[in-house]
Amino acid sequence: MHTVKWGNPPVGLFNFPLDLWAATGRFADFGLRLEPHTHLTGEEYAAQIRAGAYDFGHIGTPVFLPAAVGSREYAVISAGVCDYAPFYLVAAPGVDSLHDVRGEPVVINKRQTCPGSLLEWHARREGLDIDAFDVVELMARSPFDNYGQAFADGVARDAFRAGILYEPYVSLVERCHGWRVLAEYPELVRPANYALLVYARRRLLEQEPDLVRRVLEAYFAAVRFGGEQPQALHGFAEQLPFIAAADIDAGMRRERRHWNTTPGIDEGLLDRVQDELVAQRRVPADYDIRDYVATLH
Repeated sequence: MHTVKWGNPPVGLFNFPLDLWAATGRFADFGLRLEPHTHLTGEEYAAQIRAGAYDFGHIGTPVFLPAAVGSREYAVISAGVCDYAPFYLVAAPGVDSLHDVRGEPVVINKRQTCPGSLLEWHARREGLDIDAFDVVELMARSPFDNYGQAFADGVARDAFRAGILYEPYVSLVERCHGWRVLAEYPELVRPANYALLVYARRRLLEQEPDLVRRVLEAYFAAVRFGGEQPQALHGFAEQLPFIAAADIDAGMRRERRHWNTTPGIDEGLLDRVQDELVAQRRVPADYDIRDYVATLH
């Protein structure tokens, strides 16, 4: 049995199948024991990438690729469960577009994160600058250790009227507060310039390629299981008591049709990811994303 130190993004629907299999020992079928480590925001995750904390993981492109610049510790081996942007612009009744909240608080978890990157992209698409908004980094001083919970608390207090969120928390604010989705980034950002990437230590790619193959095979087996049996994910409503099983079901109905269930990475996606990160100045102008991608034969 090989123990794998695995890095996860902040708690969200895209982690649930992996966390379920880790908790129930299903990775043992592949000769693996997964030790998942989940982060408060992408900023904390990026710090762990720079420190070389994990053997493998999955992570959003706006977090991983800037954090890995200049390092030879990790290489991307596949797109992950989301080869699209699994985020949504959500808003209170009466808000119909980003233009309606110019000068107002617009919530993300932190700036050097996936929601921060998507807000910058969306503002630019609408002919706006991100400085047109009072960008609130909700997790900078939050009493909560979960972005969805902090977001729902702010909604309940009428602290803001718009923000970028992900499932199952989108379904939570729809169900409990009557908020609605103004922009579905899985559809709007097409062709995608964002993905969750699966990465591995280069040392393992060189010295233990069979292990890397098993991890990748197990990863997508867990993803397929979650997509085919969403009711198996209901236990996370008990672990996160501010959400309900209905939120998980609604989130899965919205997202699982988009889920990527096979390993591999599209060359066009790499080009678009690179161009967007350069445009946002998150990586150097001469950045070459392929320096951080390895082919697993």
